[in-house]
Amino acid sequence: MITVGENDVFHVHTYRCRHAENIPDRAYIEKALELGAKGIWFTDHAPFPGDPFNRAHRMLCEEFPEYLETLQGLKHEYADRINVHIGLETEYFSKFDEMGYYKQLLDTPGIEILMLGQHMAELPQGGYSYDLDNARLVEDEYKLLGESIINGIRSGYFRVVAHPDRIFRRRSSWDSGMEDIAVRIIAAAKEANIPLEQNESSRKAGNLYREEFWKIAGPDVSIVHGLDAHCLKELYLIR
Repeated sequence: MITVGENDVFHVHTYRCRHAENIPDRAYIEKALELGAKGIWFTDHAPFPGDPFNRAHRMLCEEFPEYLETLQGLKHEYADRINVHIGLETEYFSKFDEMGYYKQLLDTPGIEILMLGQHMAELPQGGYSYDLDNARLVEDEYKLLGESIINGIRSGYFRVVAHPDRIFRRRSSWDSGMEDIAVRIIAAAKEANIPLEQNESSRKAGNLYREEFWKIAGPDVSIVHGLDAHCLKELYLIR
């Protein structure tokens, strides 16, 4: 199981994801040091072969070697001051699993963790959940994302599940269908001994954080607190 220190800042993105502040990676490390952090965990959005998710804002494949090279250099440079961890946040798609892509990412020298962050899901008829119209998104998105999370947990590639309650973002009120998916995600995480992330960015964004989910999880579930920082002002120590 992943161990995130009490004085670590966890879940930090970089400019490569195209929806984060355009600043050097070093700036996050310097800010973390100012805060008194002992560790910083970079988990930018992973690229996918062929760059199929440009509209969803992801690192490009051609940028991945530079991401690793830059962070490995900073890890070495700051080794006596702070622990720099290098990982990726990524969705689980069976198509890319069959291609061996997640194993390839894990086997990449320098990558410490893959974090499962399911923002979209494959559709049975082909395509992805963001192709659905709004009515179908409200009705079915959380079911598709939930099943993908469960399959991703069971795949064995991932060491953290990012913001699992965010899948319910389009639902205005909690119901039995949502509870069923929540129970299954939590049970899968417990069985795999994988922590679930309580996401601080979600807490500040209304419907992205669902207390109902965390009440079901209870005290027996392993929890990681993540910032989901996309800019310097979102970096802080959680107390």
